[in-house]
Formats: sequence, structure tokens, C-alpha cells
Amino acid sequence: MYSQFIKELIDLPDVLIQKVRKEGERWIFELSLPEQCPLCPVCLKRTIKMTVKKKQWMHGYAQRIGIFWIELPVERRRCSTCGVTFSTSYPAISPRSVATDAFQRWVAQSCIGTSIQAVARMLKLPYTTVERWFYTHAPSFLSNDVQPKAVCVDEFAFRKGHDYGVAIMDAETGEVYTVEAGKNEEAIGRALAHVSRSVQYVVSDLAPAMKKAIQRVCPEATHVVDYFHVIQLFTDALERCRKYLGKGGKKHGNVRYVCRLLSQCPEKLTEEERQIIREWCNESDYLKSVYQSLQHVRYVFKSKDEQQAKRRLNAWVHRYLFCPCSAVRAIAKSLVKRTDEIISCILSPYSNGKMEGTNNKIKLMKRRGYGYRNIQRFALRVRLETANILS
Repeated sequence: MYSQFIKELIDLPDVLIQKVRKEGERWIFELSLPEQCPLCPVCLKRTIKMTVKKKQWMHGYAQRIGIFWIELPVERRRCSTCGVTFSTSYPAISPRSVATDAFQRWVAQSCIGTSIQAVARMLKLPYTTVERWFYTHAPSFLSNDVQPKAVCVDEFAFRKGHDYGVAIMDAETGEVYTVEAGKNEEAIGRALAHVSRSVQYVVSDLAPAMKKAIQRVCPEATHVVDYFHVIQLFTDALERCRKYLGKGGKKHGNVRYVCRLLSQCPEKLTEEERQIIREWCNESDYLKSVYQSLQHVRYVFKSKDEQQAKRRLNAWVHRYLFCPCSAVRAIAKSLVKRTDEIISCILSPYSNGKMEGTNNKIKLMKRRGYGYRNIQRFALRVRLETANILS
């Protein structure tokens, strides 16, 4: 009965339990395998045993005794035919790890519903070790059947001008599926490959790399240009005009006030604030052209059906494609190449609003000490939080 209980506790096939001993506070189960002669991994010939060294791994946890260890012999063998030397290994036991795969999965499972720090304290293990095991095995807790209908794609910067990433998020649930390093077409394509089987709508900004990657990886999906990024073209031009005219000076409060007046819809402003905008427009034809084109494009985005959207968008392009203002001309040239995507944006209910908040969350994790080399860990953590797996 005792030996049967120990056998079930160890739960390793084909091992023989020699004895149990205690070294300090550590319980160790000495295990062995039946006599065998491993073949050479190169030529598959018989090998000769050179040396034997015993190695220990953490394998389980019991309430009264804590973590218990297993000890197995690791042989160094040499092939008598080709002269190759190698060390024997065991299934589900990494020779370079301090714990078996079964124990690592159990630790990762224990982190669900509690914090990683609490599990590390209970097991008296380093926090970084428990954290690494958790992020290694946590993907197995998530559903592999990823079939989103609409996704948001956006790039973000860990350090502007240095490190960038691309994130994929479900437009309906807000679940982050993956994060890839870089912001070029290859990185976007790698990120989209995870969801290319089922996606029907892809929401992105106006970057040419986005369009090329979506057409290559998701050719049947509808490409939707995000409304925020379209309006951002005009607000950036208004910001440049504000600086050129010196509106607001350098005081932060005054600058925010001017930016709010220029970027806000006229319907949401008071009559006094609208009068201020009229005076600014009379001072500068450049500002007047950008401001009027912004209000006109907002009128385009209020279209109710596809036919009305096409008619209003064509009228907007016809009016501003040869505008005297260079900034408006540049915006019109950018939008005329994206007519189909903009019409899809007008008719589609999806946007990148949730993605902007997700990018801020990922940047916050970076400030809390996560390194760029663990970029996949960011997406996994956000996905686990979204699925309510990580508390």
C-alpha cells in the first residue's frame, strides 16, 4: 500500500523507486530505470557507458513535507563506432532545469486565482523562477480555437525611435492574441497569421505596410481604416498651424484650450468659442482651409449607406484634391488612394479605440520593469487578464 501510494505520487512511467532519504529539509526519492543501452543519436549504433552522475529535480509538493525531489542517474556515453559522446536524458525532464515539466505545470496552475508572488512565498522559490514557469505553461490554459470575426491591428512604441511592436486584438471582446516585434510588413504579417483563418474585418491605420500585409495574409478580409487615424491627419495639421501662428503660447493650459477648440466638433462648442474660431480663420487662410476640410470630412462620415458615403466622399475629394493649402492637398492625396477602406470605415461599427487603451496598458507593463525581450509575455498577460485567468 505504501509503495503503491509513492508510485502514484511520483507518477513517472517505467521508473523503479530505490529508496527515500532526507537531506536537511529536502525529501529525495532515488529512482532508477531498468538496464538499457541507449543508441547513438548519430549512427544509431551501440554505445559505451563512460561516467555516471546523479542529478536531482523538483517534482512535486506535499502539504506537510513541502517540495519533494527525485534523483535519477545521468550517464555520459560514447559511441564505439563514430566516437560521439552524449548525455542521456529522460522524457518530460529537462536536463538543464531544476524541476520536471509536471512540477512546472502544477506551479503555473497554482498561480490561477492568486498572485505569482503568493505562490513563490508558499513554495519558498524565487519570484522570477515561478514567473518564468507561469508564462511558459500559461498558453495551455487558453483556448487554442482562435476564430475572431474582426480584429484591430496597431503598432506601438516601447521606446520611440528604437523599439516597436505590433499587436492584434479582438475588436469585439478586447482579447489580445499576439504581439510581434517590429512594425514592418513582415512583422504585421506574422501577427496576422494567427487569426487569418476566420477574420472578416481588419481595422488598422493608414500605414502602407498595414495595407500590404493585410492584402497578402488576409486577402478575403475587409480592410477598415480607423476613424481616429483619419481625423488625426487633420488635427496634426491644425497643431502645426497653431504653432506657426503662436496661438496659446507656451503655457500648458492655454495650449490645451486652443487644441480643444480646433479639434472639437463645432456643435459641442459655445457660441463664444465658435466666434473665436471664426476670428482665427479670418487671420489665416491656411488654418481656415484645414479647419473647413476637417468639418467636411466629419460630414462625410455621417453617411447612412454606401451610396451616400461614395457620393459625399467623391465630393470631398473633388473639392480638396487641388486645394491651395498644401496640407489639405496632401491629406486628400492620401485618402483618395484609400476610398474603399474609408467607405468600409463609414459603414463598419469597428474601430481601434480599444486597441489604443491596450497599447497604453502594454507600455505601463514596460515601465513596471518588463523587458523588450519578453515581448510575447506582454500579449499573454493582457490576454490572461482579459480571460479573467490572472488575478
